[in-house]
Amino acid sequence: MHPVAAPHLPIFFDLLGILTAASAGALTGIRKGLDLVGVLVLAAVAGLGGGVIRDLMIGAVPVALLTDWRYLATASFAAAVVLFGRHPRVLGHAVPLRERVLRRIPLSTAYLVADSATLGCFAVSGTAKALNYGLAVVPAALMGVVTAVGGGMLRDVLVNEVPTVLRRELYAVPALVGALVVAGTNRYDPAATPLAFLAAALTMGLRIAAVRRGWHARLPMP
Repeated sequence: MHPVAAPHLPIFFDLLGILTAASAGALTGIRKGLDLVGVLVLAAVAGLGGGVIRDLMIGAVPVALLTDWRYLATASFAAAVVLFGRHPRVLGHAVPLRERVLRRIPLSTAYLVADSATLGCFAVSGTAKALNYGLAVVPAALMGVVTAVGGGMLRDVLVNEVPTVLRRELYAVPALVGALVVAGTNRYDPAATPLAFLAAALTMGLRIAAVRRGWHARLPMP
C-alpha cells in the first residue's frame, strides 16, 4: 500500500525519537557496565528496534533503517554523545566543561528524560506513519504504541531485565494517550504540526509524572 498523506512530520519525529531512544540505550549500557561495542549495540537496538517492527507490520518495506542513512547515523551520534559525556576520557583526554555539566547529571535522571522523550516522539511518528499508510484511527494509534515501546523492550531483554512495559509502571499508557491525540485529530487537519508537538509533550509529561509520583497500574487484591 502506498502513502496517501504526509501528516505530522513522521520522519522528523522518527529521527528525534531515535536520538533520545539511542541515548537511553547507551545510558543503560553504561549502567550495566558494558564495553564500548556493547553500549553501541544497545543504543542502536533501542533507537531503531521500534521503527523496524512498525515498518514490517504496516508493510513499509524496505524498512526506513535500510533506505535512509540518517536513521543509523542518528543512533550512532546519540551513542557517541552519551559516551563522551559520561566518559570524557574515552578519547584519551578530558573536556572540563563537559565534565562539569554532563557528568553531574544523575544517570537515573538522564535516563528518565531520554526514555520519556522517546515515548513521546515515537508515539507521534509511529501513529503518523501508520495513518500515512492508510490505517484507521485505532490501529494507527496501536502502531504508535508499538513504535514507542518496541525498542525499549528489545533493550531490556538484551540486558536481562523485565521489559518496562510489562511492569506496573505507566509506560504504554502515556504513549497510547499521545498516539490517540495524533490519530484523533488527523481527520480535521493532517498537517497540524503543533498538535504533534503537543502530543509528544503530553506523553513525555505523563511518563515523568507517573515515575515521580509513583503512578502505576495496580493489581486487584487477592
